[in-house]
Amino acid sequence: MKGGILLLGLGMLTACTSVTGINSRQDGHLSVTSRARWDIVSWNHVRSAGMKEAEAYCHKRKKELHTVEVHSEGLRGVTTQSVEVIFDCI
Repeated sequence: MKGGILLLGLGMLTACTSVTGINSRQDGHLSVTSRARWDIVSWNHVRSAGMKEAEAYCHKRKKELHTVEVHSEGLRGVTTQSVEVIFDCI
């Protein structure tokens, strides 16, 4: 029972965040943006969703993730939070 409740909670948090596809930037780096769909989602969760997407992208190419920069916007409970992860696969 406890495991089912935990999975339900994790599923709700996952549904609270959207992640863009990987984009190539003019400076040669790659980027991914994650956004909170609800105001209750923490900045850390939004950041984590973007980082996981970047890591999965590099892992598929059998390379390691190298984070160049992480930018955040928004204020929890006031404005929509978004995080842009700029990275390379090396």
